[in-house]
Amino acid sequence: MFKKIFKIDFALFLPIIVLLSLGLLILSSLSFASFWKQISFIIMSFIAFIIFSNIDYQLFRNYSFVSVITYLFGISSLFILLVMGKITRGITGWFDFGFFSIQPVEFMKFALILILAKYLATRNMHIAHLSHILISSVYVVIPCVLALLQPDLGSVLIFFAIWLVLLLVSGLQPKHLLLILFCLFLAGGIGWKFVLRDYQKERITAFLNPLNDPRGSNYNLRQSIIAVGSGKFFGKGIGWGTQTQLQFLPESKTDFVFASLGEETGFIGITILFGAFVLLFKRLYEYVLNSNNNFSKLFIIGFIIKLSVETIINIGVNIGVLPVVGIALPFLTLGGSHLVADFIMLGIISNMHFYHKYI
Repeated sequence: MFKKIFKIDFALFLPIIVLLSLGLLILSSLSFASFWKQISFIIMSFIAFIIFSNIDYQLFRNYSFVSVITYLFGISSLFILLVMGKITRGITGWFDFGFFSIQPVEFMKFALILILAKYLATRNMHIAHLSHILISSVYVVIPCVLALLQPDLGSVLIFFAIWLVLLLVSGLQPKHLLLILFCLFLAGGIGWKFVLRDYQKERITAFLNPLNDPRGSNYNLRQSIIAVGSGKFFGKGIGWGTQTQLQFLPESKTDFVFASLGEETGFIGITILFGAFVLLFKRLYEYVLNSNNNFSKLFIIGFIIKLSVETIINIGVNIGVLPVVGIALPFLTLGGSHLVADFIMLGIISNMHFYHKYI
């Protein structure tokens, strides 16, 4: 099960190190406590990477019970969270253990990618059958419902995006795609009427009316846009961002870390950020092309979709082209759960890469 030789693909990790460094740079300007906290999260994440990169990925590919147990553990965690979780800013999203917190929904993303990759890998030739689409939809609907009850609309969007793209890659027919989109439209209407909280509706209406209520529902959005725009080409300098340092910008270490980066490092810092993400996605796509089985391809694609949707939503919110949704910017946002979950998946993907490379 365990490989004796530990290998790292530097073409994969170089952009990740750049992203981690940008995050640490901004956190150091905001709070040294947050900086050292993030360092500890990064260390834990690398330990998780080492462990999972040394586990033969075929354990996940060949044994269905592994993906099922992982999925059930994720679902159970989300269910228990609703009863015993810590409420922060109106969201029941974390288990609070005093000196640290865990956000189960981040590990549920891993569990969903794993079980969908396992299920669809063995049925991609028969995905035209509506029964397989319905069964796979059950896997995504359950965590979506539990996430909505937190409520965490951002994670619901990511769950759905992972499922839909993996179906498309597996050969989803146009008529079934139209059926799914119709159901999504119907669910959206029902959700707006009966599911979304008032503050979530306010975020959407605020996005549609950006000049309305600048000190209320539009405050976060306006401060973020001001921060990004005021950075100009070179930025105001680390520690000199007015919106960030004077705390006009809310959640500057988490949801709006991109705006913090834009204000203090300017166009140069944002260009480095985009370049690192492009190199990362390019390398992961090369992994997909070099994979010799459906499970590996689907798992890596699922991870790519997770990272890309999170990146697009976070940056879109920060520059005002999307309504405010609480989504972490991968590898930059302060927090341990999303980092550890991402490095677990990177470990599995690394094992896939070196297994396919040397067989």
